[in-house]
Order: sequence, then C-alpha cells, then structure tokens
Amino acid sequence: MSILDAITGGAYERAARNNQFAIQSGLNLGADALTNAYGNAQGYLGVNTTGAGQNSLTALQDSYGTSRTDLMNGSNQAQAYLGKLGDQYAHMVQGGQNAFDRYLDATGANGQAGSQAAAAAFQASPGYQYAMDQALGAVQRSAAARGGLAGGNATADILNTANGLASQSWQSYVNNLGNAAQSYNTGLAGQGQGYAAQANASQGLGTQLASLGQTFGQNQAGIYGTAAQQQAQFGQNVAGLQGNAANALVKNNGTLAQGQTQTSNNFLGALLGGASSVFGAAGKAGGFSNLFK
Repeated sequence: MSILDAITGGAYERAARNNQFAIQSGLNLGADALTNAYGNAQGYLGVNTTGAGQNSLTALQDSYGTSRTDLMNGSNQAQAYLGKLGDQYAHMVQGGQNAFDRYLDATGANGQAGSQAAAAAFQASPGYQYAMDQALGAVQRSAAARGGLAGGNATADILNTANGLASQSWQSYVNNLGNAAQSYNTGLAGQGQGYAAQANASQGLGTQLASLGQTFGQNQAGIYGTAAQQQAQFGQNVAGLQGNAANALVKNNGTLAQGQTQTSNNFLGALLGGASSVFGAAGKAGGFSNLFK
C-alpha cells in the first residue's frame, strides 16, 4: 500500500470493487446453475418443455396408450371367442324352435290353422307313408287269402288298421316333437350364457379402463405436483442466493465504510501531526511571526 493509498483510501475502494465483482459473478454463476438444474429437472418430468424427447409425462402417456390398446385387443379377442360360443347353439335353437312351433300346432295351441298344418306335417313325416302302405298291404293280402278282398269285412279291417296306425303314430309324433322342442330351451340357455359372458367381459373391460384412467390421472397429477414443488424450491433457492449476495454486499459496503473512516482518521491525524510540528518549530524560533521574517 502506497502513502497515497493510505491517505486517500484507494486500496479499500479497489478491494470493495473487486469484492462486488466477485459477489456478482458468484450470484450469476449460482443463478445459472440453479436455472440449468431446474430446467433439466422440468425437462425430465416433461413439464413446461417443448421438446419431443422421452420424459416422465411421455413415458406415462405411452404406457397408458399401450395398456389401453392391450386391454382393447384382449377384450376384442375374448368377445370373438364368446361370440363363437353362442354361435354353437344357433343350430340347436333353430331346430328346437321349429320343433316347438310344430308341437304347438300339434297340441292345438295355434288354433285350427295350426292343427291343419300339424296334420299335413304329420302325414309328410319320414316313414309314415311307408308304415301305412306296409300295414294296409298286409291287411289286403290277408283278406285276399281269405277270398274276401272286396267284402265289407276287408274294408272295415283296412279302416281300423289305418285309424289305429294313425293314432299310434300321431302320439309318437307329438311326443317326438315335445322331446325335440327341449333342445330349444337348451339352445336358448346356451346362447344366454354366451351373451352373459360377453356382457361380463364388457363390464370387466370398462372397470379395467376406468382403473387404468384413474391410475394415469393420479400419476400425471403426481408429476405435476413434483414440478410444482421444484418450482417452489427453485424460487426459494434463487431467493436464498440473492439474499446471500445482498448480505455479502452489505458486509462489503460496511468494510468499505470502515476503511474510508479509518482513512479519514489517518489523514486527519497526519494533518494534525504536521501542524503540530510546524507550530512547535515556530515556537522554538521565537514565535510564529518569525517564520515570515
């Protein structure tokens, strides 16, 4: 430190300027570091960013989309299989419904038109005409062997045989229709089970999608919550950094003020000391006025 610095306080001022520069540089570097760290954290979360890179939000959205697609594909496959299960009963339902409708005709449930349709269907049933031809042929051969084919007895035998066979066959025909109609109920029950399984599968899909959507929303909310916490922490860190810088500047200004005060004291002391020396010398020389003689 030179004598001039001691008198004017230049060293204190230079030190204060250097300290201010160092403090401001540290503040800038700290702010940049905090900003970069905050930006990177927000980028990883995918919040307040415009980049297309992978981050928490995009990963969450991709996972949600993949899970939803998998659920939909699985549900579609299940619906297809369950639909085939119901289709297996289609033939049974169709045949059973036809038998049930003819059964209603045969029992008179469908009125006269149904009864007439039942009689026509009965006569056209497989084996009926053959059985009738065989029975009547046997009666005719028996009558011919007795030599009475054209007599009244033969005619009566033929009518009795035809009526008896028709009555017996008719009852069997109705019973067979009743048995066949049972397959209608069985087929309907089978299809009902298939439809119920499809409905349950659809309801299960809805439940799974709702749960998936709720989980997605909760996870997304968690990411935004974390981002909000980071924003708050970033603000606190910047405020703390600025507060530290302000304290350092205040301390530096205080040191400068102390230095300037000390410089003023030193300068005043030097002046007073010099004056004392001048006045002392003048006294020894016979008074202050002698200095001007």
